[in-house]
Amino acid sequence: MAVIYPVTGYRQGKSVLKGLYTGNYNKVRWYKKSILWSWIPVFFLSSLMLVTGVTPYGIGFRLPSAQINNISPVIFKISLFASTIYMLYSLYSIISFRISSKIREHHAASVPSRLKYILPVSKKEKRAWFFLSFTAGFTEEFLYRGYLFFAIPLVFGRLHPAILILASTLLFAAGHIYQGKEVIKPSVAGFFLALVYYFTGSLYIVILLHFLQDLIAGELLAEPED
Repeated sequence: MAVIYPVTGYRQGKSVLKGLYTGNYNKVRWYKKSILWSWIPVFFLSSLMLVTGVTPYGIGFRLPSAQINNISPVIFKISLFASTIYMLYSLYSIISFRISSKIREHHAASVPSRLKYILPVSKKEKRAWFFLSFTAGFTEEFLYRGYLFFAIPLVFGRLHPAILILASTLLFAAGHIYQGKEVIKPSVAGFFLALVYYFTGSLYIVILLHFLQDLIAGELLAEPED
């Protein structure tokens, strides 16, 4: 499941880019389709967990604690601090993009043209993007962090945390490879989120950070002002 998900994400992303270039894709319709397909593996794995007796706590739905992975209190606090700074920066970016067209346009200028075809512009598209962002934040963190960190040791035995973090990052990057050279950015973000998840032991934090990060992208473009 963890391998199929990034592969299908890649194929879907490629088809979307092709369709958007040729004008055969409706953004809102694609957002809704992506939301639907993203929840399917989560529902499947959740059902499997219920049958096998795995609790939500066991897969990461728990409050942050240094004791979960026996993390040094210093590293744990640094992780919480870094997460807080990242969250505040994300909120600042979202607000500044909304109230200042100058700031928004400055950042939008650096967005590759191929990605601009995917990002929302109209209010209707932005509403759909909000739900897509939440879906991506929840489902991708559930799969790439919670599920992988739980399932890989079951299959291969106890492994060094670095291997789990690397596997999580690589599979996460594979699901975004359709972005071309821009895949570096989600790869770095995925690596950061994997570190935060391991050091805090909580999916709640990484889901929130992922959600906010995607919301930033949704504010980069806007309809021309009258």
